[in-house]
Amino acid sequence: MQIRASFARFSWAGILAGTLATALTACGGGGGGGSSSTTAAPASVSLSGTAVDGYLKEASVFLDVNGNGLADSGEPTTTTDDSGRYRLDASTVSAPIAGMRVIVTGGIDTDTGYAFAGRLSARAEGATSGQLVSPLTSLIDALVAQGLSLDAARARVASALGLSVADLATDPLTVLASQPALYTRQLALQRAVQLLASANAGSTETAYAAQERMLRAVAGVVAAQSGSATVGELVARVSASQSASARALADAVEASVDAALRSPGGQASAKAVVKAMDQLRSEMEGSRDFDLTRAAARLDERNQLAAYSQLAGSGSKSDAINTLTRRAGTTTTVTQPASTAGRLLASNCFQCHGTGGVGGFERIRGSDAAEVKEYLGKSARGDIMAAHAQGYTSAQLDAIIAYLKQ
Repeated sequence: MQIRASFARFSWAGILAGTLATALTACGGGGGGGSSSTTAAPASVSLSGTAVDGYLKEASVFLDVNGNGLADSGEPTTTTDDSGRYRLDASTVSAPIAGMRVIVTGGIDTDTGYAFAGRLSARAEGATSGQLVSPLTSLIDALVAQGLSLDAARARVASALGLSVADLATDPLTVLASQPALYTRQLALQRAVQLLASANAGSTETAYAAQERMLRAVAGVVAAQSGSATVGELVARVSASQSASARALADAVEASVDAALRSPGGQASAKAVVKAMDQLRSEMEGSRDFDLTRAAARLDERNQLAAYSQLAGSGSKSDAINTLTRRAGTTTTVTQPASTAGRLLASNCFQCHGTGGVGGFERIRGSDAAEVKEYLGKSARGDIMAAHAQGYTSAQLDAIIAYLKQ
């Protein structure tokens, strides 16, 4: 009985194993040469990231599979959304995509509302998300085109501009508060390259081709750079017409936008200033007079302002920032301190130290407010602050200081 029971169990196990093997073979499984009745779907391969000068919306993005710099039929293409984000479906590309160029053209710069006339690029790192395409990645790409490895190109750009390699892959608009220079340098680089391209374009050369040629000229300077430099210093060393004008523009962009970011208007003021700097560049290119000061004077005359000349100059830019912020229809809401005692007395300070209706007392709040009492011992004729301070009683000054120090 035991023998027959064991034989029965063995027989059923064998039958089940044979049935399973037959089923696997019919589906193409197992180690044999059976054919499959179904075809596996190709793996999804995508590249996604962000295009940024400001964020570029409705811009064209493509993967340059054949390396000719053109969006050819069959190459993955897409369009950025309102936040500059894109996603390229590269599942039809048979070759490894690492090292291919992601190229961005056109669209609208959301910082200014103007059409973006530039061309940005970055080297694809394979199937990835979060890849940035920016003026700095474009400079890296230009160095790779000259024979450097991607890692070496990144190291050179980081060193030349006083940045870290990690900074080069960081969306500059996400770190405005902590690293404003990352944003201002990219703006300065893109505008300087566009100005150089306009000044040096050949008669049959497209705007994009001229920009790429000028960017590679800047890359040549970066490759030879020892230590860090400003964008203006780098473009000034490019052997091309109007390199000095490109430096003046780059320097003005960095200084003006940095000042705007640090103003009470913050990013809103920065956008107004970027727009004004693009108007200046456009004026220089359109008139074929590449002198920044003269271009600013023409814009001021047409708009009955002094703002453009103030941005183009080397002095304080606060009045220009305030004017441009107001004209852009942007104001900054400032939360009043818990105690408003002394606010009316402090309103006289606003006449000089305020921001023309934008930002209230933010510029003179803080611990330094107590310094106003020091002017009581100075001559009213020799110092305007002394003249103002001596118009108050000591108790009134204490009330003003208490209000401003909140």
